Amino acid sequence: MLNELAKQINESVRAKGFWDSMDNAISGLEDHALEYIGSTECAIVKATKDAFISQKIALIQSELSEALEAMRKGDYTENGYGIGKKDSFADELIDAVVRIFDLAGELDIDLDAQLAFKLAYNAQREAKHGKEF
Repeated sequence: MLNELAKQINESVRAKGFWDSMDNAISGLEDHALEYIGSTECAIVKATKDAFISQKIALIQSELSEALEAMRKGDYTENGYGIGKKDSFADELIDAVVRIFDLAGELDIDLDAQLAFKLAYNAQREAKHGKEF
């Protein structure tokens, strides 16, 4: 179920052009792949992908920071956390979720399997996982 949603979100985000810069950068590298023999080309493509993935992670973090700012502005509890309101706490949380699902869809991460693993793993842990909070 999560995997299907991630793929749908990724397709939608791709259609809006949010992955074009990575695709263009990698395409440019692949166009010159014959100039790079062996692992050098692979390392360049990987480094390029890593930079774009890092950018996506930073954008996820920025959405969570915007959720904190919505709290600070008093939009935290308004209308069920701002449901249906742009730039509200709920809106910023969903922005982060959409970005996470987009990234997972792009990378073909099996969210269903990972969630099942994590829930089973956490069920075996002690209260608060042994921490204060």
